[in-house]
Amino acid sequence: MSDSYKRLCEGLPAATGGAGFATEPRKVKAWVAALPRANAQATEQELARALASLASQRLEGGARLGALEELRAAAIESITLLERQFNTSPLPLPPDKARAAAVAESFHVLLAHAYRGAAADLCAPAGSVPFLRGGAVLTALERAAWHYARALAMAWRVYRPASAGVWQGLHRVHRFAAQLKLDRKATEDKLAGGNFDVNTLYVQALLLAAVNPYAFGQAEQDSLWPIARAFTARCGLVEQAPDGLAPVVPDDADRGPGTGAGEESHSLWLDLRAFADEVERALSRVRDGQSEIVPAAGPGFRVGNDLLIRLRRAFGQIAARGLVRLPAGHRLDTVLGLSGLHYFLAGQRDFDTFMKQSAQGTVHVIAGAAWTQGAASMTKVPRFTGKVLDQSLGGYRMAWASAEQARARVGELVGLNFGDEGEEQAWMVGVMRWLRYEDDGSLSAGVELLSRRSSAVALRVVSADGGNRQVNRAIEVFPIDGTPGRCFVANAVIESGSRVEVIHDLSSHFPELAPRGADLLPDVEVLLNAGDYVLLGERQPEATA
Repeated sequence: MSDSYKRLCEGLPAATGGAGFATEPRKVKAWVAALPRANAQATEQELARALASLASQRLEGGARLGALEELRAAAIESITLLERQFNTSPLPLPPDKARAAAVAESFHVLLAHAYRGAAADLCAPAGSVPFLRGGAVLTALERAAWHYARALAMAWRVYRPASAGVWQGLHRVHRFAAQLKLDRKATEDKLAGGNFDVNTLYVQALLLAAVNPYAFGQAEQDSLWPIARAFTARCGLVEQAPDGLAPVVPDDADRGPGTGAGEESHSLWLDLRAFADEVERALSRVRDGQSEIVPAAGPGFRVGNDLLIRLRRAFGQIAARGLVRLPAGHRLDTVLGLSGLHYFLAGQRDFDTFMKQSAQGTVHVIAGAAWTQGAASMTKVPRFTGKVLDQSLGGYRMAWASAEQARARVGELVGLNFGDEGEEQAWMVGVMRWLRYEDDGSLSAGVELLSRRSSAVALRVVSADGGNRQVNRAIEVFPIDGTPGRCFVANAVIESGSRVEVIHDLSSHFPELAPRGADLLPDVEVLLNAGDYVLLGERQPEATA
């Protein structure tokens, strides 16, 4: 008996041998036909009981596989109905939508475990393929891999951790299929929409996990799945670590690719170089905010500049994950969004008040810690206390106790404060790079630090004839990456080459910059258009030879 077969069998529901769901083909067909499809919840409950009963029975592999093939269409129909309940809902999901997402994911997990069990039964007792049963074994392994991958996709789509056992089950299915040399043989899967092989399904899921799906919006995740599938032929598994981007793939751990914990063993690496190189080429081809990723000969995938920037950042962070991160435990006050951060940087003044007092040359002074005074204005912009789990030079991994209160989005600006009170409140500026809703109701997120200092300002484009256009809320920052010149984060697109007036009051500028003359920048450039915000910089003169 091979080690891969032992692992394939481990962790599956124990078969008790008792009577349960009838598995004769004719009876299964009749049972499926009698499902109360007019009552979706009753159908879900019946299917869940049938799958649980099937898992607990001792069956011949062919009988188990045959029953699953009859049940699968009804289960996928229920999954589709459940998805419609939460697919367009804002996050975090309310309880009824969260239940629908959890049930849909659980169906994929139940089916994946069941098909894996069918493969184990078919190859019992030694783990070899019986005579003339290779097609059945391949079908069971492909179905298991597909449902494990869909369970991952379901969890990622609602920004929740994958169910326990999903990654480990997928690793075990692939290892066993590879040992039988069935991993690259495709089989028809009409319900999945085409012909699939275990290796493609496995590498596709690894590629998505490697770039951290929690860092992408739901629509972006939908775009990345077919892109990742197209790269599976060029981003394969290798037995020796190549130079460059290649996260390790665990042998049997219940997690995806990347640096593991403790003494986890691994013998494979995921080679990402072709994917990363094509992203760089696609960025060089951007026109009007759009480009094309071309994984191979033939038509490519039309993608936006924002998606390409997130992918480039993801590949950059893969290497950084190997660096030592410092454990932490301290807490930070946080505020979400550019508008909220501007409010606090401006001394808890709304934008209209800030502009009026700037025009009057008024020095605004905070009378103590205003948020402790019960000021009515504080109800406008909430602050949340977050716990720093660990940190690096580039940012923090944080947690908030209530995801329902801290309603964050990927790519959103976040202000970070050490709980300073009084007149001097130093706010750092960061960006939510990824987020995940935990099972206990909390929110975990990765925050990349943009600047350790910031100041509330407003920006106004000055036209060629000297006329002024609309005023936009903005924050002046000192980027920690050393970007030269003055930089600003704004909530409106300002075209490169514009003349821009910087408006501030006497209490909202950096003392070390005064005196600095007229706040009229003759030429700015867009350093980054991140969708939720724009990073603008003062254009620097070209270096002379």
